[in-house]
Amino acid sequence: MAFRTSGLFEIASSTVPQPMFGSWVTAVSPVNGFANPSGAPLTLTLGTAQSSGDDALQIFAPGEEAWLVDPSNTNAGGVHGEAVRIATISGNTVTLGPKTTTTSNGIAYPFTEYPHVAGAIGTGSYIIPKQMLNNYLIDLEDGATGPFLYLGNKQGMTATLWRYYKLGIVASDVQPYFYDTSMTSAGNPFDLSELYVLGTAEDLYCVSINVA
Repeated sequence: MAFRTSGLFEIASSTVPQPMFGSWVTAVSPVNGFANPSGAPLTLTLGTAQSSGDDALQIFAPGEEAWLVDPSNTNAGGVHGEAVRIATISGNTVTLGPKTTTTSNGIAYPFTEYPHVAGAIGTGSYIIPKQMLNNYLIDLEDGATGPFLYLGNKQGMTATLWRYYKLGIVASDVQPYFYDTSMTSAGNPFDLSELYVLGTAEDLYCVSINVA
């Protein structure tokens, strides 16, 4: 069983949910690289879901697949979702490698198959490791402003819609509350791309994930 962690995550916006274990694309090189499906490498600058700002280095691994999915005001699960391959990582950027498929319009070994968006949280495409989880644990770090960290299973979640749990605050230097799925059997029932959080900007949370 693979045990995977990162640095502390920081809530970027008090009004926009973010991936529980992922980031978003703030810029792309070349600058028009997201306008259409791409048959050439793209370098993506990521957001600041990590409190250190090192999203690329601390969340992703070279050679792994990731989900790239655009935020949507009409589809709670997002749009243009596709699996991409991370070839290399440098600083807070990832460079996409070619897929081993051919698109419907004849692009062989494409790098992306759909147009996407670069921008701030809630605008830029979300990027999330393509992992099915055996279990995961998340806590809201002590000293948070709160009052809660809400856990949901759609990117369009709110404090009351598509929310399955909430974690309350504790004072600094007090053991925080946590949510543990406690699933340890084979089967990997949790899709990481479905897990989102909503909280108060600058509050910190910690996540560990297990992949069988």
